[in-house]
Amino acid sequence: MEKFLSGIFVFVTVILLPSCTYYFQLDDVAESPKLVMYSYPGSGDTTIVRLSRSLPVSAKGAIVSGLRSPDIRCTVNGTPVSLQWTADSLPGVPAGSHYLVTAYRDGDCVEFTASVEGLEAVSATTVIPVSFPLLSVEMKRKSSEPGTLQFLIKFKDESSRTDYYAVKIEKKLRYWKNGVYSEERYLMALDLKDEPLLDTFSGLDEMLLPDKEFYQNLYFWDDEKIQGKEYTLRLNTSYGADYETDYEWGEEKEHVVCKKQYRISLYSLSEECYRYLKSLNDQHSNQLTSSELAPIRPTYTNVRNGLGLVGGCRLMQTDWMDNLKED
Repeated sequence: MEKFLSGIFVFVTVILLPSCTYYFQLDDVAESPKLVMYSYPGSGDTTIVRLSRSLPVSAKGAIVSGLRSPDIRCTVNGTPVSLQWTADSLPGVPAGSHYLVTAYRDGDCVEFTASVEGLEAVSATTVIPVSFPLLSVEMKRKSSEPGTLQFLIKFKDESSRTDYYAVKIEKKLRYWKNGVYSEERYLMALDLKDEPLLDTFSGLDEMLLPDKEFYQNLYFWDDEKIQGKEYTLRLNTSYGADYETDYEWGEEKEHVVCKKQYRISLYSLSEECYRYLKSLNDQHSNQLTSSELAPIRPTYTNVRNGLGLVGGCRLMQTDWMDNLKED
């Protein structure tokens, strides 16, 4: 079974900034608050810019988010693009955000500058990457391990540049309980034993970091080992068939139908996005820090005079794919 991706580009802040937990080098935040800026241009015509005030290590209180800048600016290839402000949430735009509406082209250079009273002005630049170079997507059960469901993602890397990619796979469980519908969705933790691009632990790392986790189950890589080549990712998970059954509790009966679906999201990342994700993942995976055998690594930022990230990103998604039949 082979499915091709629909051309969907969506806002990706939920993926690249999945929580309000910030990790920064202590020297950067110990003395005074800084302006924090996050934006991920390239995933759609609407680009959101979120500003907040960092909290010094010695200070008490909470991070102040949703700040409005009296002087926030954006240029695309040197041409100014106007930004709007919304105090209330809009479709695809959270409350307390600056945003702009413009279409990007591959290779566009995007720069933001912003200032807030009492904080040093900040700026950041990124380049919009090309879309993920997908050739095909296939979902199958491994012939040697029928209890393993395997996703095969075939793509062709470009030889003339350095590229950065990421993938996540969502699972949706659809239930009908006595005819009443409900569903659950979650990001899948994948088995990487058949994927050398992502299963990179060896030697001492393999003994000390056995879980090989990726932060928020977002798997990312660069093209150093596959530059200019056609390549197929092999990502595994446990196979479970759809089912239909009846349950009884005394006089109560429940008829349950459960069907599973999967959706694959593929990212092309700017170098800034890649380095940011790598720094988050290094912190998340480095269990040595908890045993005081290694220092805590700082989170990457490309925001000059401030904190946060401005990183170009392209996203493509498959449609929801039905589970494979048990036969």
